Amino acid sequence: MNASKPEGFDTNAELRAHFAELEADAPAEEGLQGPIDDISVERRLDDLKSEIDHLRDEIENLRARLAVIGGQARTVVRSHLDWADASAHAQLGRYPWAKLAGAMAGTFICVRLSKRLPLGRIASVAVALITARLDANP
Repeated sequence: MNASKPEGFDTNAELRAHFAELEADAPAEEGLQGPIDDISVERRLDDLKSEIDHLRDEIENLRARLAVIGGQARTVVRSHLDWADASAHAQLGRYPWAKLAGAMAGTFICVRLSKRLPLGRIASVAVALITARLDANP
């Protein structure tokens, strides 16, 4: 390859013509916005400060809304507790929680006692008696 002759073009004139075509097809630089240096520093700072102020206002608004929602949640929980207590008093009278605890303890004791009973033997005897009774009645 010859150093004075570029690869792919026969003459330097052809190369220059190709570069001229590429330059003509290239987008104009006037339409493109330049780097950030074109925007003034003061304008950028003012924009950033206004955006920060807007975000601070938004955060303050969200905090206020969150406080209202928290207060509403506490009110709802308190009203549900009051309703549950009133409902228990209406159904069970005075000391409803003690009565519920007594019923639960009684159920626990009954289950423990029923586990000790020989239910298998009792059931087999009961089945034998029932079938004998059915066979006796024609």
